Amino acid sequence: MVEARRPELDEDLLHQRLVASGLYSRLSRLRATGSTNADLLAAAEEPDFDIKWPHLSVLTAEEQTGGRGRLARAWSSPRGSSLSTSVVLRPSLPIEQRHWLSLAAGLALVEVLEERGVEAALKWPNDVQVAGRKIAGILAAVPPRSPGTVIVGCGINVLLTADQLPTPTSTSLLVEIGRAGCDIAATGAAEGARLRTELLADWLERFAGLVGRIQGAGDIGPVRDDIISAISTVGQQVRVELPDGTAVRGAAVAVENSGALTVEVSGWRRTFAVGDVFHLR
Repeated sequence: MVEARRPELDEDLLHQRLVASGLYSRLSRLRATGSTNADLLAAAEEPDFDIKWPHLSVLTAEEQTGGRGRLARAWSSPRGSSLSTSVVLRPSLPIEQRHWLSLAAGLALVEVLEERGVEAALKWPNDVQVAGRKIAGILAAVPPRSPGTVIVGCGINVLLTADQLPTPTSTSLLVEIGRAGCDIAATGAAEGARLRTELLADWLERFAGLVGRIQGAGDIGPVRDDIISAISTVGQQVRVELPDGTAVRGAAVAVENSGALTVEVSGWRRTFAVGDVFHLR
């Protein structure tokens, strides 16, 4: 039996809410691609990139087959089941603060999920979780030929069923709504497409609002405290895998104003600006 094709995102509604409203400069939708981040990084090699993809441009795809997360981990999304989206930013931020943009994107998603009754939190540095299960991952990249640009990519599990989830520690909005006693699947595929469209629009609207606050100040200060308060990593026993291949274990005790994570390891406090963090149970 051939699986029925899921209805696609309502592009007209997205343009109305995001572009016609003036929040975003451009929105493009692809039916399928390897990776929206990779597409924009390739576009950034062209001399007219800044003109074609101005500040607050969006590229989203119905299906992503070759996405990459942290440490080059593969990530893909079945057609019409997730949201695979990248946003082009030209932030008025010091270079050392630009890593906060991934966390700001995560905060925006945490807030819109909570408005849907799904209690979510940030896992430092770039995941969104529900009860310890990953519902979204965020990855930022700076194009070598456009160093003033930051591309923030986000993959959100929306309509994946429990048996479609990529790992045992993943979840989706569909699964979490089911845990809350609702069954969106029973309302049909069109309802699923509406949910994806509205979630994407809500998230991008909220993210644009946070970016606007950051741009206005030229500093992460106006949103720093809100981001830190949404991070659940503090207080957890964690393993931090470092870029050189080593790892440490300890208790996460703080997120610093710089955005770095402080971990108490064998009685000593160490601060990490980068690393892949796992919450230990």
